[in-house]
Amino acid sequence: MRPIAVRLLVALAGAGLVTAACLVEALTYRDQALGPVLLPMALLIAGAGVAPFVPALGVVAAVISFPVQVFLVPDSPGIGGTALVTMMVLIAYGARHLRTRWSALGAALAALSAAASIVVDGESLFEFVFFAATMGGAWLVGWLLRREARRGAELRDLAAALAAERERSGRLAVAEERGRLSRELHDAVAHTVSVMTLQVGVVRRRLQDTEEGEVLRSVEELGRRSVDELRRVVGALRTDTDGSGTLDPPPSLDRLDDLVAELGRVGLAVTVRREGEARALAPATDTSAYRIAAEALTNVLRHAGVAEAEVVVVHGRESVGLSVLDRGRGPAPTSARDADDPGGHGLLHLRERAVLVGGTLEAGPREGGGFRVHAELPATPLPAPARSTEPATAP
Repeated sequence: MRPIAVRLLVALAGAGLVTAACLVEALTYRDQALGPVLLPMALLIAGAGVAPFVPALGVVAAVISFPVQVFLVPDSPGIGGTALVTMMVLIAYGARHLRTRWSALGAALAALSAAASIVVDGESLFEFVFFAATMGGAWLVGWLLRREARRGAELRDLAAALAAERERSGRLAVAEERGRLSRELHDAVAHTVSVMTLQVGVVRRRLQDTEEGEVLRSVEELGRRSVDELRRVVGALRTDTDGSGTLDPPPSLDRLDDLVAELGRVGLAVTVRREGEARALAPATDTSAYRIAAEALTNVLRHAGVAEAEVVVVHGRESVGLSVLDRGRGPAPTSARDADDPGGHGLLHLRERAVLVGGTLEAGPREGGGFRVHAELPATPLPAPARSTEPATAP
């Protein structure tokens, strides 16, 4: 429903409820005619009807209801419980929707006007205490509701901002990992194209002064240009934060023992178990396997709270399986959204690496305790380079 329709229904319901309660009270507990009983209630009925649209008018009705009853309708038997409850509701509603200073002023005026009117009419000074307590309590309830509504809105805005920040951070993490992987793929492609260019050069020397030799010369020249272009791209992509120099050996499962030794020096004992016959992997797959193992072991060191872990490498005919196992507590999800991704951005990196080389990655708690990261990567073997009986010297 539209807000205006909701307010209209609330206004009709409020005015009707106050009128019905006043009639029941007048017919049940009062012996006077209905006119003197209902006339002082007219202001409060009107206030209940207009308060959903203009809360200040509801407060005004509560402020002047007692003076009108005492001074303009002297034959009235007095405002009963229905009127008092209606005044309290109007004051609370005003405190909920008006600014604090104005709603507090309205509550104070309602208490003073009601008490003063009754005291002038012959009641005791205790009425000031009574109305201060009732109107003050009603105002406090409305103010608390206003505060909680404001806090609820702030929390909703904060939750939306955190969700947007988490999504943005996740996208940045994936983009960063893709960038690092693209640099490694560029290195691998540059190396492969260099080898192809050298092999073309060998064949071209055998076919000198022939039409085929001229074609191969063009291919060789294009290959050299491609290598130069790839090197320029790689140089532009690399930054000082890559953490790897151009002279370092490329990441590979063959360097897994070096990684284990390095982690052992910082307190994590890693056991490596290999199954199956090891075969040469494509550079991208080999690099991704090493990076997955390194990142998973780093997560063990950071989050698991244990000093031992196990890496299992299974070489199959069509795939290589890589599992990192521990018996620690694992990374705890920080929210319901993280339930499927308890490792945060670390697992985003790992999944991105596995997917980009055509593999899959699963991560989750182990039976009996601990955490398991398992990657299944394609094991397409590298083609054997062509061999030549002539030395391959660059022209």
